[in-house]
Amino acid sequence: MYLPGGPPTGIFDDSDTLSMAPESGLEMGFWGSNLRFETLFISLLESFEGESTYKGKLPYELENRMSQQWVRSRYGEPFISRAPFKMPIRGMTGGSDTYRFSSIPKGTQVVFKYNADLNVEMVVFRLIEKSRA
Repeated sequence: MYLPGGPPTGIFDDSDTLSMAPESGLEMGFWGSNLRFETLFISLLESFEGESTYKGKLPYELENRMSQQWVRSRYGEPFISRAPFKMPIRGMTGGSDTYRFSSIPKGTQVVFKYNADLNVEMVVFRLIEKSRA
């Protein structure tokens, strides 16, 4: 039995990672060989025309509209910060900030990905140690 949008599939038959989209704006990532759940992507803003965005309630007092300033004022300096950079085809991004929240399971980190205007485009919950067997 699978969630809506399942079962998880890969881009290729022998893909190491599989994904599924149980709801608009949500994508779940799994390691292919054992279906270990490793990543949850929550799209808050369109990064390209027609991309679906999540409209539901967010956990951990997150909001559907956040900026880098909002994130840093609530959670402090990030554990890891990546500067804005230019992606082929897509153009400039606003970089990302990575945090470890004490209120989520140990071994999980939260990544805030920003657009060029430094608004949160996507929130990613991911395991620090991923399967690579």
